[in-house]
Amino acid sequence: MSIKNQVLNSAFLGSPDCPLPPVQAVHSVKLIDGQQLALDGLSKTALSRLQYDQERLFAKAIVDAPKDSRERALTIQHAYQTVCEILDEAAKRGGIRGSLSMGMDPRYAKLVLRILGGRRQRGLNDSLFEVGFGSGLLLQAATDAGHRVGGLEVAPQLFDVVFESLPVEHREQLLLGDFCSLDISDHLGRYGVVYWNDVMEHIATDEVDDYLVRIRQLLVKGGKLITITPNWHMRPSDVTANFLPPRTEAIGFHLKEYRMSEVRRALLNAGFSRVATPTYISRRRIWAPESIDMTCVKAMLEPLLEWLPFPVAVQCCRRFGFNLTIATN
Repeated sequence: MSIKNQVLNSAFLGSPDCPLPPVQAVHSVKLIDGQQLALDGLSKTALSRLQYDQERLFAKAIVDAPKDSRERALTIQHAYQTVCEILDEAAKRGGIRGSLSMGMDPRYAKLVLRILGGRRQRGLNDSLFEVGFGSGLLLQAATDAGHRVGGLEVAPQLFDVVFESLPVEHREQLLLGDFCSLDISDHLGRYGVVYWNDVMEHIATDEVDDYLVRIRQLLVKGGKLITITPNWHMRPSDVTANFLPPRTEAIGFHLKEYRMSEVRRALLNAGFSRVATPTYISRRRIWAPESIDMTCVKAMLEPLLEWLPFPVAVQCCRRFGFNLTIATN
């Protein structure tokens, strides 16, 4: 995943008591130790190194803070604001403006819309909820296709933009705040599909199970959860990759990168009845027929990826969907 998507998806990890402030053009940044560092004069290489050093320190602080504590919420808020400012400064050095806007792989959007459309044709619930909707591109595409949508975002600046851009009838289904502490009673069992992209790896491992159980509660019986998260065999997929060799554990804001088998087990433990993966992913399309599911076979073969040359393992993960699961409630 790109660094810009990493930061925006990770805004989802904040707290309603500690909203993330808007990303602004800045000339200094508050480091983890509280010091203000002037960014003027730092090269792009120095800014990248600063990001790496700060992510490592913040990641450890997030993991070490008690679960559900204000300390963790404040650390997460501080962490992502600091990195956003560093990235924004680096982007300006390259003459780029608005570089922190959300992007999306068109193949993922096509997959979601295809599943929603198939459910509509069968007379099933065809509404969508996106966890961490960022700039709202997928929600907009779904409303354009006639589907009812809802979603959650923690960054107020992103929430406000999407709230104003979506049709009025969908705005009441948008939530702002921390997923595990918000009242979602009005959303329980109301959606046919839930989608989250590059979010799971940013969540502290002691919170992941809580997120999955809560996400499942949003779905109707037979509804689908589409999870996209970097596969461990492609590690590292965060800023660590800029400084350490392939097959090094991520030590930045990816608090844990998962094997496909680990994601599958977590989803089944959360109460999902079935977990499938795509058959094949081409450069333009994700092939995921329900009649063909090789997930169990892929789970058994997955350890062999470590024996392949790293570039080959990466291509296997990408082409055979080791980073994408479709779970059925």
